[in-house]
Amino acid sequence: MSKIGFSASLPSGNLDMLEDQLKKFKELKVDSVELPIYEIDIIVGKKVLSSEIKKLHSITKKYDFDYTVHGELTVNLMDEKYFNDHKDVLKADIEVSGEIGATHLITHFGYTSKNNFEKKSKYEDLLKKQNDCYEELSTFAERNNVTLAIECLYPFDDNSYAPLPGEIANHLNRINHPNIKACLDISHAYINCTYRNAHFINEIKEMAPLSEHIHMHDSFGILQELQTYNESEAVSYGFGDIHLPLGWGSIPFDKIFDEIRLPKNANLNFELYPKHHAYFEESIKIARKLSQKI
Repeated sequence: MSKIGFSASLPSGNLDMLEDQLKKFKELKVDSVELPIYEIDIIVGKKVLSSEIKKLHSITKKYDFDYTVHGELTVNLMDEKYFNDHKDVLKADIEVSGEIGATHLITHFGYTSKNNFEKKSKYEDLLKKQNDCYEELSTFAERNNVTLAIECLYPFDDNSYAPLPGEIANHLNRINHPNIKACLDISHAYINCTYRNAHFINEIKEMAPLSEHIHMHDSFGILQELQTYNESEAVSYGFGDIHLPLGWGSIPFDKIFDEIRLPKNANLNFELYPKHHAYFEESIKIARKLSQKI
């Protein structure tokens, strides 16, 4: 059965703020909460701080949610220079997820430069190193009762390359491990497909069957190349990954859920900014309607 959830937000890193959010989510009667450990000092120097994880767990265990964890946004297993650092942090993310009983750890599929992508042998070497790492960590994830949900990205600028959802799906299907699944971030896919002139629906159709976790938020599918002074200005222009409530952007969510085939246990998780809290209830109504198509 599919689930509906929200991402918590802790921009100050203060765990005391989490309990208030969990209370609110309980009032909204959602099923799951995604915890942003990239905003909390739980991993220090690639090691898990037992005191902080105990504090986190003391809060989460009060509320009967299915928890997921979003690992560090910086993790990039296609980054040669810092590969071992990324791997160590990702392993610590798995450990944290297991300690608090999270079902899934969301982590980004790697990205690289356009220059590396255009050198076929170089690009294939980077992919192999990443995929070998996923295979190795799948065993560690299994021991911790955690499933890695590998999330699709988009290029951050004109000089970078992020694989499309269909390419990611091909790699994950080759790994073929029950603890390696996907996180379909619909807005990320929309931006990448628009930028690359790829067929959006066809691309996400490839990734959808693996996607036990879905990031739900709206955008206009336009890569942000114009620098704005703040997030609200980016919203004014409609540029970038602006995490809007559904219906504010141009993503065709009804068509998407008519076309794709998700796992029956898919978790529809809203990644909305706290400033949009007034639209949380409406988001849940939309998600319940969309979930009937799964």
